[in-house]
Amino acid sequence: MHESVLLYKFLPLFVYFLATLGAVGSGVLVYIGLSTKTERKQTRLRFRERIKESKSKVVDSAKKSGAESLLQEAGYPFGINGVKYYVFFISLLTFLVINYLLIPFISGATISIWTTLILVAVYVLLLPGFPYSLFQYVVKRVIDYNQAKKNSEVFMLYDLIINEVEMMENTRINTYNLIRNLKPYFDVINGSLTRLLSKWTDDEGPDSALDYFAEDLGSKEAKSLVSVLKRLDENDRETALTSLRGMNNMFVRSQIENYRRRRKITTDLASIPIKVTHFLILLNFMAVVVYMVSIIMEAARN
Repeated sequence: MHESVLLYKFLPLFVYFLATLGAVGSGVLVYIGLSTKTERKQTRLRFRERIKESKSKVVDSAKKSGAESLLQEAGYPFGINGVKYYVFFISLLTFLVINYLLIPFISGATISIWTTLILVAVYVLLLPGFPYSLFQYVVKRVIDYNQAKKNSEVFMLYDLIINEVEMMENTRINTYNLIRNLKPYFDVINGSLTRLLSKWTDDEGPDSALDYFAEDLGSKEAKSLVSVLKRLDENDRETALTSLRGMNNMFVRSQIENYRRRRKITTDLASIPIKVTHFLILLNFMAVVVYMVSIIMEAARN
């Protein structure tokens, strides 16, 4: 009995599908009959070119979007870039709208106000351009966490440089070889160190490469360390150690603050389910109010 009801419920949709399929097939047959083989080939080529142009425009617009810049700054977590996120965002919304709004509307069923509010909530929570969306909240926390990890590895680089200089038997220091030997110990700033070493031998020189390195890391501790590294080759071992140890207090305070920041970010990310629950409670309250108002207005009309 239940299967028969479902069959009659979706029968109009099946009729619409067959009618659309027949109309498209008739159009294709008419086009084949009225055009030559050369014209059809040219049309296919023009159609493919338009698809490529449309695809490139979509990709370019996605790369210039706020989602792309945020994900790039976050280091593309899980390999997600702006294009992939927008594909996921649009696909999910399209599926939800078709499944919970379009199909019930065509079949004549009543669309619940709860369904509409939940779809709106999903849209707002995943919208990249909305400053209070769940997407922006999570990505910004990931950015802060990566920056904290980056600062932690900068402190580790500072500490290892001091240890390497202390163990040197020669009075002369080769900063390039020093950084190259330490590079395998790092994960987050490994790419920045690789770019530093590749720019070191460019025409612009080591100082310019170190400036790019400090700008890439984007912290005052990195800039202070770079200012010492620029003169490391020119100084002897004792002078270099004195310059490096002079920044010890700043790096210790920075590491303590960096640890507090990482703990706060971890707490914020762990509190997302609680905040989403509060949001759903508020949404539930709004739905109840709207539903009560609609009942009162309907009773007043009657």
